[in-house]
Amino acid sequence: MGVTVLLLSFAVGASAAFKDAHDPKPGGWTGKVFKLSQDYPKTLPAAGVHPWTAFDFKKRADAPKYMKAILGYCLAGNTAASDEDNFADVGNNPIRKWYHAPWLDFGAKGREFIHGMTSERTSKAHELGPAQATAHDNWAVGMYNARGGYAIGQVWKDPAHPDPRLAKFPLHTVSCKYLFSTAPLTEVPFLDGSLAWQGDINRALGSGPRPVLHLLQLDIAVRVSDTKSPIGWVFGTFQYEKAASASAHWWDHMVPVGLMWGNDVPRLVANQPPKMQWINTARGQKIRLGFRNQLLDGPIDNPHASCTACHGLGQVNRINNPPDTLPARPTTDSLSTAAIEHYFHDLKSGEAFSANYVSVDYSLQLQVGIANAVNSGQASLPAGVGSATVLREEALMPAAATRIEPMSRSDD
Repeated sequence: MGVTVLLLSFAVGASAAFKDAHDPKPGGWTGKVFKLSQDYPKTLPAAGVHPWTAFDFKKRADAPKYMKAILGYCLAGNTAASDEDNFADVGNNPIRKWYHAPWLDFGAKGREFIHGMTSERTSKAHELGPAQATAHDNWAVGMYNARGGYAIGQVWKDPAHPDPRLAKFPLHTVSCKYLFSTAPLTEVPFLDGSLAWQGDINRALGSGPRPVLHLLQLDIAVRVSDTKSPIGWVFGTFQYEKAASASAHWWDHMVPVGLMWGNDVPRLVANQPPKMQWINTARGQKIRLGFRNQLLDGPIDNPHASCTACHGLGQVNRINNPPDTLPARPTTDSLSTAAIEHYFHDLKSGEAFSANYVSVDYSLQLQVGIANAVNSGQASLPAGVGSATVLREEALMPAAATRIEPMSRSDD
C-alpha cells in the first residue's frame, strides 16, 4: 500500500490525479476524446443563476417548466446547432464548467475513451417497446455543476484516502446524466434523430469507427431545501421521442417522464397512488415506470424500483461486512410491507442508512468511485470512518472498511 500512496501523492501535484478512461485513445484516432473534468473548485462557488426556482415543482402546471429550465441549464454550452457537441470536454464549457466523479474508469464497466460513458443496466427484450426483440446494453455519462464539483473535490481532496463523510452537496447542486442505448433503430424507431455518439464499448483495438449509440434518457437531480423535499433532492427524467417535435434539434424532442421528491412510503404500503411526484401522462412512449408502474423511473432503469430509492443507496459501509446490509434491489412488485419500508425508505439528504454506513448524499457516482478505488487496493478510507462515534483513543476505533459493495442500477 505504501507504493500506491506514493504514486497517488505524486499525481496530486501533476496536472491530473485521476485517469480519464479505461483505455487511452489508440494511435491514429481522430475523433473525440473524453477528458475527465477534475479541476474541482477549492472554495464553494456562488449559486449563480438557477432559473428553475421560478417554478414550484409540486404544482402540476409548473413541473414541466421546472424540468425544462433545468434541461436548458444542463445543455447550455454543451450543445451546438450542428451535429457537433462539446460533451467530451465539459470542463471547457464556455458558459459554465461541469465536473465528473473520478474512478469510474475502473473495471469492465468503466469509462470508454470517447465520451467517458460507463456501462449501465441492460434493457431486457420488449422493455423499450414491442419491436425490441432482444436485450441491449446502455451506456451513460453524468456530470455535476460547479457547486456539485466542489463537494466531489472535498471527498477526493486526498486521492489516497477519499472521505465519504465530506459528501455534502450544497443547495443548487445540479447533476445531469445522459443515457444511450445500443438498440438498433429498427427496434426502437422512436429514437430516430436522437443524439448519436460513437462509444468504445467493445474495447476495440485500432483507429476504426466504434459502435453508434442513441440518446434515450436524460436524468436530472437538483439539491433543494429540506423544507421543500423530505429527501432534500428533486429527481427527474426525460426520454427522447421522435414524434414530439418537428425540430431538427434533438433536445427539442426530450419529453419529461416526470419528477419525484420522495417515495411516499405510507401510500405505497396502503397501495395508494404516491403523491410525492409528478408523472407526465401525456408522454408519447408509455415505457413502464418503476415500482407497480407507479413510481418514477427512467426507461432503462429497474422497473421495480424508483429514482429516489435507487440513489438513496448511495452509502459507504464504515466497516467490513456490516450486520445490517443495504437492501437488495427488488426484482418484483410483490413486496411485503417490511420490504417496501426497507427499500423505499425516504432518507434525508446526508442521512446514513444506519450507524454502520456513511451517506454520500444520493450520489451513486461517488459511491461507485470510492468502492472502485478502495476495492482495487489503490486507496483506503480515512481511519476515522470506521466509527460513527468519535472516540478518545484512536486505537479503540474499529478499522475502516477495506471492501465496499459498489451500487448499480441493475436488478439482476
